[in-house]
Amino acid sequence: MLYTHAHIIAITVLETLRPHCDTINIAGSVRRQKYEVKDIEICCVPKTVSYDLFGSIQERSPAFVEAVNSLGHIVSGKPKEGRWVKVELPTGINLDLFIPQPHDYYRIYAIRTGSREYSHHVIATAWERKGWCGTKDGLRLQAECYQKEKVWICNAQNPTLPPVWKSEAEFFTWLNIEHVKPMVREVTAAAYNQYLKQ
Repeated sequence: MLYTHAHIIAITVLETLRPHCDTINIAGSVRRQKYEVKDIEICCVPKTVSYDLFGSIQERSPAFVEAVNSLGHIVSGKPKEGRWVKVELPTGINLDLFIPQPHDYYRIYAIRTGSREYSHHVIATAWERKGWCGTKDGLRLQAECYQKEKVWICNAQNPTLPPVWKSEAEFFTWLNIEHVKPMVREVTAAAYNQYLKQ
């Protein structure tokens, strides 16, 4: 699908979900303004509701769940508790809806903006150089984790936590890499290795 058409669809989805989210952004190839778009990617933090007197039991807003279900056919994931939901929209294009934990939002937003090669060779390489690794709960120190079948698992009772970034730019600053515009986040392994040699 051409970017111009995909962008209109992404904005429509964004506006449908926005009233039910604390944070929401278009990511993926639409954010990078690629000429052709394979699917639409959006990152969001849904609003929550409390179900006990002290507010200790939080669930995603039923209005958010209803809004996601209204978008089209749910192919994978669960809007009520999943971290990722794939929706086939009426136009035929797929929506990948990423729902990170709030403290990890801007890392996931940067990764899901892509490109895949940029996320791997620039972003992930940068946090690895700092001694961190990606786990299901966000970044953790490699020294406090072990790898099982290429998946990092934290085994510290009180793990060292990264900062809670307040923007994507702040996340890039923490990584000690340049915060470049999404449109130029295209890089191959060879190109990035050449960059490191400069």
